[in-house]
Amino acid sequence: MRVSRLMAKEKEKKKERKSVLGLLMTNLFVGANLMTLVLLWGCIASVWLDVSLHPRLAIVGLAFPVILVLNLLFVPFWLLFKPRMLVVPLLGMAVCGGYILDYHPVNLGGKGKGADLTLMSWNVNYMTCSGSDSSYIGWEYIKQSTADIICLQEAPRGKTVEERCDSLKAAGWYVDGASGLVVFSRYPVLCSEAVPVPDAKREYIKEVELLVGEDTVTLFNLHLECNSLTENERDEYGDVLKSRNRNAMKSEAHFLAGKLGESAHLRGIQMRHLVQRLDSLPEGRRVLLCGDFNDTPISNAYHQVDRRLQSAFRHGGTGLGFSYLDWRFPVRIDHVFYSDYWQCVSAYFDEELPCSDHLPLIVKLGKKEK
Repeated sequence: MRVSRLMAKEKEKKKERKSVLGLLMTNLFVGANLMTLVLLWGCIASVWLDVSLHPRLAIVGLAFPVILVLNLLFVPFWLLFKPRMLVVPLLGMAVCGGYILDYHPVNLGGKGKGADLTLMSWNVNYMTCSGSDSSYIGWEYIKQSTADIICLQEAPRGKTVEERCDSLKAAGWYVDGASGLVVFSRYPVLCSEAVPVPDAKREYIKEVELLVGEDTVTLFNLHLECNSLTENERDEYGDVLKSRNRNAMKSEAHFLAGKLGESAHLRGIQMRHLVQRLDSLPEGRRVLLCGDFNDTPISNAYHQVDRRLQSAFRHGGTGLGFSYLDWRFPVRIDHVFYSDYWQCVSAYFDEELPCSDHLPLIVKLGKKEK
């Protein structure tokens, strides 16, 4: 009898120890989950910072996909071990659901159905990425395109380009620009000018007025400040990722933060002048805006425009839509926006081209029904 009582007490003590350990582990994982949510919300908060004043803080949005994945990993964990705690990651992500859909939209509509206008935006990187035939491939792709408006960034210059532009003019295209920011349009070009940016090293933003039917459409073609990483610096970053050396990764992260912060600061200044121009347009003006932002959907530059116009890939695309073809930097930095006059039928990246380090973004728009 006495032995059985002792055994019962020992079992109760083991249960208590297990209960305390279980509670401790639960609290530990809840704390870790809450920390990932705080970091996730911090990434989102960064889009509201003035990049020209807080460049290093503003680039924390680049960590958004990594932190989002960490938070998603808690979903199966809680489902297996503590189902009632699922509310923590799910509610946390619900708070920033719109930003998640900016990064990974889900649109199940068909491509091209009911489109009134097709626009292509493409950073062609001077058409020098895949050998001597890349320029020919790129220009043939443009020539055969069914788009109504084609916006190029980093268009090459030279006699060959002039000849290509002349051949497009002969085929009925209107051409604005000869290198850098170039627009090919099936609609008449009324006028064009560069949006002035103080101390500009090059043309960052081009404003072009088009006559589309009876409507005047203001088109912005832009190529914001690059992140200024040399090929050697990119290779060093790739080597660090492969080696997984913690000290090297820490040093490389510090270096990258400095370089990216400097570029973000300049993009903030450029975006300020673009937004001023957008806000000065007459109410009801039809607006198209496209180009290489050198910024992801979780960035101040993207959301400055998104607060004023509609993002084509957000409303017509599906998936991550990585537009920059560098395994070290899997990002979507090429964007198209439009005013409320249109609705997006589809938006997708053509993945067949080998002649640039960017993919062309093709957007089909339809007029909204009144």
